[in-house]
Amino acid sequence: MASIKIKDFFNGKFFEIPKYQRGYSWEKENIRDLFDDIDEAIESNTSHYLGTIVLSKNEKDNESFYIVDGQQRVTTITMIINALINELSKDDSLYYKRFYVLEDKRYRLTPLGRDKDFFINLLNDNDDKPQNKSQRYLKEGYEEIKNKIDLISDKVNYLKVIEKLEIMEFVENTEGDAIRIFQTVNDRGKLLTNMEKAKSLLIYFSNRYLKKKLDDKINNCFSDIFEIYDDIKLLGEDLNINLIKNIEFNEDNIMRYHFVSYSDDNYDATAPYVLEYLKNSLILMRNKTDYSQMEDFITNYIESLLLFFNALKNIIDKCNIQIEYFKLFCILNLSATLYPLIVKLEILNILDKNLQKPEIASYTFLDLIELIDVRVYKTRGTDPRAEISKFAYYINTDTDLDEIQNWLISFNQRWMNLDEFRSNLNGYIYGNRALNHMFIEYCEELSGKKFSIDELKKIMTKVPNIEHILSQTPKFSLKNYGFKNNDDYVEHEHTLGNLTVLERSLNSSVQNKNPSEKVQFYDRSIFKSTKIVATEIDSKKTFNKENIKNRTKILSDFCLERWWY
Repeated sequence: MASIKIKDFFNGKFFEIPKYQRGYSWEKENIRDLFDDIDEAIESNTSHYLGTIVLSKNEKDNESFYIVDGQQRVTTITMIINALINELSKDDSLYYKRFYVLEDKRYRLTPLGRDKDFFINLLNDNDDKPQNKSQRYLKEGYEEIKNKIDLISDKVNYLKVIEKLEIMEFVENTEGDAIRIFQTVNDRGKLLTNMEKAKSLLIYFSNRYLKKKLDDKINNCFSDIFEIYDDIKLLGEDLNINLIKNIEFNEDNIMRYHFVSYSDDNYDATAPYVLEYLKNSLILMRNKTDYSQMEDFITNYIESLLLFFNALKNIIDKCNIQIEYFKLFCILNLSATLYPLIVKLEILNILDKNLQKPEIASYTFLDLIELIDVRVYKTRGTDPRAEISKFAYYINTDTDLDEIQNWLISFNQRWMNLDEFRSNLNGYIYGNRALNHMFIEYCEELSGKKFSIDELKKIMTKVPNIEHILSQTPKFSLKNYGFKNNDDYVEHEHTLGNLTVLERSLNSSVQNKNPSEKVQFYDRSIFKSTKIVATEIDSKKTFNKENIKNRTKILSDFCLERWWY
């Protein structure tokens, strides 16, 4: 362990980022924080401590080291130095490039996974298109770095300041030993996820009690998991899946969903709880003379975790090619509580299987999940998490399909039977998060054909909003529209019959206009149901209480037939 300057850290070394490490994940905020550290060092005319780097030696090459912790920081510093070098004179550029970036056709820093070629091309200003989340972060980060450096007047002096920045360097003989050190030090940049802590915890117990027997297996599993997560996150953002694109969503969420289907210890476990569960379980096993139980536990957990990540990615992949999946995740936005169950059904390979009862044999298990989400989670607005989570844990390869089917049907009927569903559809429904899905399904019914994936994607780029035909803040006389008083209007205001779906740009244009003033905007909508409303208003020269009641019945009857059981 030693505190050394950046110049000494790079001197004579070549760094490799092992494939099992997570991809590059620093955002602009992290990069700006690093620039703030450098600026502070310049202003105070002192060195500045950047944090810790944990390395392990490469047994085959005494100049080569694996970065076990600190890869985000080293990658960012390399990109900053490279961007500065490209702005220097030819002589200075050649000197610094050889020292920090490329010596004898060998790069000082090399990712070992799928980001290797992308990173090298980035350093050489080759404009590759990012193929995963970490590559997108690398590209965006390097663009921010170049923008920052454009504002620096004395680039040579700035580089010299970087050379004086200090880090705490740990160098261990093996990766297992390095990971044990990694557990005790803090990452200066982005906080570690519980998933990353879980990996280091498992490596520690393998290293300490199993004579490193599972080190490679753990590293390989987590290497795949981090890559799969990056793909899931990128797909979720590209497909605009609300849950996955959320800035707070990371691999810890999936770790938690997996735990629900893996253990019945806690149906509402947080990611820190999962980490504590792993730690406590392993501590109990270390007190035994025979560590075979510990080996089996670690092996079972990481294999199950990898299988879960793979299955979730398979599901999200289907959103690009199967209409039903796109609708479920990108329009209906499947409730988070149902993720453990739907992934477990994918693992069991039954999501696309037809149901067993003859009268519903044309439907699939995926349809049952949609049914439950529409009726129980979205329309009733409840979350029977304990019950659904325990079932996700219970089912396995030995569970009969009839049993799974019957339980799901029973669950739906217990929490939202047909009469309750009918009552909800005929009452206050504004705010129901299934409304976009309901109206898009209704548009298909009116058109007599299904939208294609491309058509649905185009629809979602328009950002469908739920529009009140009679405004929530009416400027008209209520009696002229058939309402006895304000209470009578409020009773009908948020029912299905007074709602339609409209693109956000058009929705912002209609605001509090009267129905007749909205016709021209409804006519421009891509939604057939809204166009029909425009025609009805134009034909009858009004839209009143009676129209709302009639339309509520029509829409309610459609929904009762569409979400069928």
